Formats: sequence, C-alpha cells, structure tokens
Amino acid sequence: MLVLGFDVAKDKLDVALVNRSGQLKDRYLVSNSSKDLTKLIKQVGTKHPKLMVGCEATGSYHITLIKVCLDLGIELRILNPLMTKQYTRATIRGRKTDLDDALSIARLILRGEGRLASISDLSLPKVYVRLATKVVQQRQALDLQKQFLIRLGANKDISGLFIPATEALEQLTKDLRGKAFKDVNLADYELIQSIVGIGSTTATSILAEIGDIRRFPSSKQLIAYAGLDPRVKQSGTTLNRNTKLTKRGSPELRRCLFLCANTARRYDPELKAYYQNKRDQGKAYTPSVVAVAQKLTNRIYAVLTRQTPYVITGSDTSRTH
Repeated sequence: MLVLGFDVAKDKLDVALVNRSGQLKDRYLVSNSSKDLTKLIKQVGTKHPKLMVGCEATGSYHITLIKVCLDLGIELRILNPLMTKQYTRATIRGRKTDLDDALSIARLILRGEGRLASISDLSLPKVYVRLATKVVQQRQALDLQKQFLIRLGANKDISGLFIPATEALEQLTKDLRGKAFKDVNLADYELIQSIVGIGSTTATSILAEIGDIRRFPSSKQLIAYAGLDPRVKQSGTTLNRNTKLTKRGSPELRRCLFLCANTARRYDPELKAYYQNKRDQGKAYTPSVVAVAQKLTNRIYAVLTRQTPYVITGSDTSRTH
C-alpha cells in the first residue's frame, strides 16, 4: 500500500508519496482544482492500485480533495492539524516546510491515524453552524472593542455606532442557524431534545456535526470524534491515560456538548450527582464537566441509534437552552 499525503492550501497542494515503509517515493505540486487533483490521483492510482490519501482538516480548502476522493472511490483520511504539528516537532528538528508537512501527513496516515472522510464532510448544515459560531465570536469581539473605547473615555454615544453592525451579525447568525435547521432530520431533532441540557439551538448544531449516526460503530467513536477522549501515552509495555483531551475531532461538536453538559449537571439528577462526585474526588470544574459531556454523548448515541426518546429518572427537571 502507498499513501499520498496532501498539505492543503488555498491555491496549491504539496504532495508526498510514501511506500508501506514510510520512505519517500515521489513529490508533486498540484493546483487545488477538481480537474488537477483527479488527474494526479488517477495517475498515481494506475501505477499503485492499493492507494490511500490523507490530508489535514483546513476549514474549507480540503473540500475539493474530499469530493474528488469520494467520486473516485479512494479512501481519504483526515488529520487534526495538531497531530501533524506534534509529529513534525518530534521528527524534524527545527525545520518546517510544506513538503515536510506533506511527508508527515503521509506517514501518519500510514500508521492508521486520522478519521475516514465521508459524504457528511460535505454537509451544508455543518458549514452553516460552524459559520454561525464564528459570526457570534465576531459579535463578541465587537462588543469588547466597544467597551474598550468607553473605558478610554470615548463619548458613551459611541455605542450607537455599533448598533447596525451588531444587529446585522445577530441576524446573520439567526439566518445561518435557520438554514442548518431546515436540513437536519426533524425526528432526530425532537429525539435528542428529550435529553436534559440539549435545546433547540444546540440540537441543530449537534445533529449537523454528527451527520449520519450510523458511521459511528459505538458511542466511543462518537466521543472520539468530538475530541472528548483522553490522550493515551505508551512507553514499552506501559499504557497510561492522562486527563488531557485529544481534541482531535470536531471543535464545534465539543463546544456544544460542553455547553449542554454544563446545563445538564445542574438540572439532571443523575448527572448532577455524577458531577458532584467528580468534584468530591478533587477534580476541577472543567474535567468534571467533560466527564458529564462524555455521559451525555453516550445518551445522544443511544437515542439516535434506538430512535427512542431519553426517559428522565428522578425528580422533575427543567431546561434552560
């Protein structure tokens, strides 16, 4: 088996081809267009039928590569950029070029790293919810700048200058989330809101990020996709886990699950007790909420795979999302 590692940029992609031993066989430079990517992959695939492709998640620049690989039936694995960065630091001292990145990506894919790309990576709802989150962040940054000007002594009437921009960003956020909602499965949307902590906004975002639940063999894979699984360190025959998260999956899904868990640990009797138990063990706030988020993810997986609502046990609860 040979692996093509793509270091993706807006216009060009640096490509490294390695054999099963990780040795560099060839290098390429190709434009980020469907036509040129198809030509390259077909050309290499003709010589090497057992071919796998890998790249980093880059926001939107790797979308064309995903489409080409899906059309050609070529397996494509997507890496978290943090993984490539750590690997490069450990193996290429003090040197970093795009070609080095392409080689690192290829070797990581050869080791079985990364997640398999699927049609859900081209999902518009996922793009909508991620863009909506970025717009919210822009609005928050604008509010901070307004407060900064006021603290510097600017006339308080300066606040009025920000109103049109703030209102426009709020409307854009609402419109993007509305578009995402139209494309999610309505039955699933209702089902996951039976889980305490998940409301209308977070339900849309969670479903958009998950896509087809059937692509996850178990809840463990869904937890890993959200980047909520702990890092594993191995030295010789010793295998240890630490409290830091891999953060290799979807940042948007991880953010939503954390927000939902923070609500659930207050209003769901079982999760409230679970959270308090973690705190009593000496765990800090964030690791304790993450533990709740993991349990919440198990519930989401069960609800979506069984297609039955979650039944709340214990006393009455209320929801704030």
